[in-house]
Amino acid sequence: MSLAAARLTLRQLCGLGVPAPLLLPALLPALRQLIHAAHAAFFFCDAQGHITKLYAEHLLSPQAMDGYYQRHYRSDAGEFSSRYLQRVAAARPVSAHSVTPVERASAYYAEVLQPLQIEHILYGIVRHQGRALGQLSLYRDAQGKPFSKADENTLADVLHYLGAALAQPTPPQPDTVLSRSAEEALAVLTRDGQPLYTDEHWPRLVRMASGASIAPAKAREEAYTLPRFVQSVLASVLCTPQALHRIESEWGSFVFRRHLMTATQGETEVIALLLTRLAAKPLQLVQATAQKGLSPQQREVALLLAQGASNKAIAERLGIGLNTVHYHVKQVFARLGVRERSEVERALRDVGR
Repeated sequence: MSLAAARLTLRQLCGLGVPAPLLLPALLPALRQLIHAAHAAFFFCDAQGHITKLYAEHLLSPQAMDGYYQRHYRSDAGEFSSRYLQRVAAARPVSAHSVTPVERASAYYAEVLQPLQIEHILYGIVRHQGRALGQLSLYRDAQGKPFSKADENTLADVLHYLGAALAQPTPPQPDTVLSRSAEEALAVLTRDGQPLYTDEHWPRLVRMASGASIAPAKAREEAYTLPRFVQSVLASVLCTPQALHRIESEWGSFVFRRHLMTATQGETEVIALLLTRLAAKPLQLVQATAQKGLSPQQREVALLLAQGASNKAIAERLGIGLNTVHYHVKQVFARLGVRERSEVERALRDVGR
């Protein structure tokens, strides 16, 4: 994907008005298309610089996060809040840092940075209407290069999009969710819910499905509540193994189902659970316009058509003439293989099926 296409995807995602918890799983990968990074995270912070909630593509386990909170975040040596507030007060909202040899010898590196394979960090303070919402962090591992000034400038150019998007209220909107997979995770569990195997996506998705407000200060509580949540889900699945068990949380809509598998671990019966995070409809439409290879203006028109906009409304929204809109509508119809406006949304929803 070209940088121009990546920037358009990011701008379209940010303009949907989707609540932040639903948006972030799509927003961070789109941002990494613009600025190469191995993974990314966003930390919602209060005025004192404390993390109130976070979304990260790679997460420490609740136990490891609690260790971070007890030994590094809450202690006198804890520096997150002070460094965050320094970044908030700085004249420039973006900065970069690479791990130093001294830092590499520290307990913080061994317990936090090394497990997450973090060697280089690009920070961005995200604001909305002058108020700091939190910190965006992009990460590269030891094989990656330090973030450059060009990377900093690229991030600085899009921070205003992110601020407007991440300030959206958090309650999910049920009518934005479709029964289509955005991502899946698999775990193999004993009958009482003890994990024997989890893939790389399971720890993050199951925490989102549980509705936990992921934050360092709440990690100890989560270490107790998360196993209970998994046990309760597993009990429901075992009672009705052919059913789909759907759960709503602030992070979206999730489905658990038993994955067909016959195996034992010694004398212990094992059960495989498949966890699916469902796609939010507006996000799916934006991603589909990118996958169809439409031109930038055709992508804008296709998205507005899918949202039910008239030609006049499209012209006003994009600042172009009606004849130009009519031309782009015909091109979109041809590219999507449809004949009527009402078919555009369905055609985009079918992309990737």
